[in-house]
Amino acid sequence: MRNRNRLIVAAMLLGWSLGAALGTAKPLWVKKAKDLGFPAQNCMYCHTVKIPAKDKVKEEMNDRGKWLVAEKEKRKAKEVDLMWLKEYPGGEK
Repeated sequence: MRNRNRLIVAAMLLGWSLGAALGTAKPLWVKKAKDLGFPAQNCMYCHTVKIPAKDKVKEEMNDRGKWLVAEKEKRKAKEVDLMWLKEYPGGEK
């Protein structure tokens, strides 16, 4: 019984820490990009790594990600709008 409780606590801590790490990387953007019809499979659709480090998010962007950030600044938006991907000059893939 005691081992079971330890296992439950360990699983909860692991889930919490993974959730916190993923929450900063905005994994919902991958889902939203898919829902909009783009072939995004993971964060590498806009980044150079599967899971960008929180402190290196901008450094680990590919051309599509850099373009989205530039659009955000150009449009003076608070946050990137994934609908802009329809205007990306480099294509969907």
